[in-house]
Amino acid sequence: MTERDDAQVEDSDPPISPPQTGTDAVDDALLGLAELASAPLAEHHDRLARAHKELQEALDREDDGPADGATPG
Repeated sequence: MTERDDAQVEDSDPPISPPQTGTDAVDDALLGLAELASAPLAEHHDRLARAHKELQEALDREDDGPADGATPG
């Protein structure tokens, strides 16, 4: 039997490429979430909190309307 180093987890999945929204703050938040799996566990809370804040701020901006010019129904 071989010993396994639990501190280093092998990731066999290819990196996830987040969708591009065209809004820099949203794209940055999505990229941070996509990179979460490769980040140390100790950083997960701060990264999740940062992404939540960035996404909430993007939603709260009044000057950003729907991309297609549609009005909410």
